[in-house]
Order: sequence, then structure tokens, then C-alpha cells
Amino acid sequence: MALLGRLRPAGGKAKQDFLDHCADMGQKRLDDYALYEDYYDGCQRTRLRDRTRRYLEVSGIEFAENFCEPAVDVVSERLEVIGFQSSLAADDEDPLGEPLETFWQQNRMDATQGVVHTQSLIKGDGFVIVGWDAEKQLPRITFERSHQICPYYSDDEPEKMEHASKLWNSELGEKAIQRLNIYWPDRIEKWYREHLAEDGEGSGGWLRYMDTEGNWEFPWMSERQEPLGVPVFHFRHKPLGGTWGRSRLRPVIPFQDELNKLVLDLNELTDNYGMPQRWISGVTGDAEFKSVAGNIWQASAADANFGQFDLAPTAELLNAIEGLLSRLARRSRLPMHLLTGGTPPSGEALKTAESGLVSVVQDLQVSFGNSWEDVMMMALKLAADEGVVSIPDDLVIEAQWANPETRSDEADLNVAMLKKNLGVSKATLLTELGYDPEREADLRKGEAEEEAAAMARVLDSGEMAA
Repeated sequence: MALLGRLRPAGGKAKQDFLDHCADMGQKRLDDYALYEDYYDGCQRTRLRDRTRRYLEVSGIEFAENFCEPAVDVVSERLEVIGFQSSLAADDEDPLGEPLETFWQQNRMDATQGVVHTQSLIKGDGFVIVGWDAEKQLPRITFERSHQICPYYSDDEPEKMEHASKLWNSELGEKAIQRLNIYWPDRIEKWYREHLAEDGEGSGGWLRYMDTEGNWEFPWMSERQEPLGVPVFHFRHKPLGGTWGRSRLRPVIPFQDELNKLVLDLNELTDNYGMPQRWISGVTGDAEFKSVAGNIWQASAADANFGQFDLAPTAELLNAIEGLLSRLARRSRLPMHLLTGGTPPSGEALKTAESGLVSVVQDLQVSFGNSWEDVMMMALKLAADEGVVSIPDDLVIEAQWANPETRSDEADLNVAMLKKNLGVSKATLLTELGYDPEREADLRKGEAEEEAAAMARVLDSGEMAA
């Protein structure tokens, strides 16, 4: 609960201008986010004739032959973090394995990671903030809406985030306000304002947002008084050295627009099959002939002739649609059987068909994996400061991902046996096969103890004496 009360705008004009700058989320970026999200949801501004609209949108849902959604979901579904391994791991044991797993599970990240990955692919950018839950004595990992976060990177070091801001609407007592948090490596500042200028642009008026103890600035330092780092983490899809990521839908949308046009052309064509265009000649004067089911056209004129125009074949349109989908699949590096359905290939043909998709996912595992590793490193730093865990200064953690390839159990086991013969560790092999090495070790230990206890009971009963 914040303290009510009026304060003068803090920090003078320079500070107010800086806060206005931090509160500017960038209208072009927000417009792009809205466009990509609309196309993903199927709201694609498709132009329909009035008659077509009456039966294609009778549900009230906008019509679209939506392939933007699978273009994202096919990739997102294969991005699954299954765990983390620290540089302290040895002999299939990782002293930080249990706390890392606890932090992940307590924050329901098995589900939240899917939201982060999907939003990052749709908009190009996704954000996570890490804080500390004093009540649960655990790090708190939260997904943040992309349009509410703005990161600021160093010009000298483009990959180093200098600070970040979060802007959202809230209430203070009965007043509608805008909240603004600024996250620095060593502190978090909290601000608010009551009004915006009429043109919607920033107009200063920022006040300190006080908690019940009168604090508005919160230190973000370790016990050794070292900055913990900006607790905002940016998931970017193909930033290519820039500040912002690129939406996976950007190259897909032109194909989607063309597809909607072709599908509507096909719809118009088939809609006329039951009511073809007819013609009549040799009739003079005013005569009305209605093309209604059951009507028979007749005329007394001796020269009267009747006929109908041949309907255009659908094959050419169907071929155009199929060709467009094939080009879309190649452009987005998606196999056709995942984009349009149908019977998938098998064996080496399947591996070849999915090679482009697997390559896309593996690239994302690197870039998204770096962000998840930074998230969990911040979680460990906070836990270490609270005495929950102990970590060395040179600690490194690595995200473990599920295999993005369509798997054949028999083939995977054969490959695993070959790798084992080459000296690959059991923990690595189990991870590649989709198993948790620590959980498997615990299960094996439990099974061995049960077998030993059962054997001891048999010996004690004398059943083996003979």
C-alpha cells in the first residue's frame, strides 16, 4: 500500500524530462506489437463482400484462413527448458540442481516459459523480471507484457542493459494514475503521475511512489554492497545486433494477406456454382427472368434462345493456394505436413523435411537459453544473499533443452549407446533422451534400497536355505 499525499514533482525539469523519456514506450513499436498479435489471433482485416460476410462471419468472429498461428506455435512447441546444470556438477550430481529445480517449479515456469517463448516469437520481444518473495523465501520470476517494458542498452556495449523501465496503469486511493518503475543495476526507483497532457504525450508531473515506510527508492545490492544487476531480462527473436527483436510473423504476413485473397476468390467461385449466370437472346420488349431455384424460363418469341455461361474451374485457384502455402513453408522454414496437416514422411525423409525447423529451434535455444541462464543466475544471487544457497563467484549455469527433433525411441537409444561407448556421461545422455538425471539417480537409489531390503527379508525368513 502506498502512502497518499501530494508532493512536488521531484528532481527538477531535467529529471522530469528523463522520466518522460523512460515512460515513452515508442508508439511505432506498440503499433507493430498490436499488428502482429492481431494477425496471430486471426484478426487480419480481411475484405469481404456483404453477402460473403453474412455467412462467413455469422459467429461474429472475423474470417481469416489463419496460418500465422501455426507459423509461431510449431516453433514454440519445440522450445522446452527441462532443467539447468551448474558448473559445480560432477559425477551426475549437481549441488545446485535441487534449488534450481525448486525455483523453477515454485514459479510455475514449466507453463510460463511457453508464454514467454510464444510472445517473444509473435512480437519479437519478451520480458521477465526477477525479484524476491520474502514470505516464501524464494526468488519470484514473473512474465511481463512487452508493451509495458522498455530496456536501454549501452552504446559502448550494445549487449549490456544499462537500465529498464516499466509503465502501467494503476490506482492510488480513488485516483487513476500511471506507475513507472525504473530498474538500475544498484537500485529500483518507483514513480507515479496523475495526469497526461491532452495530446497523450508525457508532461512531467512525476511524483515519488512511497510505500508505507516512506520509501520510494529501493537498493538492489548484494550483502557485499555490489550491484546485483538490472533484474529485467530481454528475450529477443533475431535482433541481429539491434535493441529490438524481429517478429517471426513479419515475413509471414504478406503471404497471409495473399492467402486470404485467394481463399475468398475460391469462395466466390464456389458460391456461384449453385446459381450460374444465365443469358437469353431473341426477346424484345420488357421481360423479367429471375434466376430462382425451380423457375423455368420460357418465351413465345420464335428466335428466343437460352443458355448459361460456363463456370470457371477451381483447379487453378487450388493450385495457386497450394503453391502459396509451399512458398510460405519454405520462407518460414516449416515442413508442409506441420503447416497444413496430412501424413508426415518417415525415416530420413522426415529428418530432411524438419531440418530447417530444427535449425531454427536450435538457434533460439542458444539466444533464449542465454536469457534463461541470466534469469536463474539472478535467482541464485538473491537466494545466496538470503542465505538459502551458497554460490561461488565464478559459477556458470547452462539451460538444458528438450530435443527439438521428432524422435524415434529405437534410433535415439542406438545413438545414445554409441555416444556412451565414446565416453559421453550418463547425465548428458539422459538429458538428451528427455529424462532428468538427478530424478533418475534418486529413483535408481530408491529401487536399489528396496531390492536390498527385500533380499534382507528373504534371508531373515530363511526361505533361501536349501
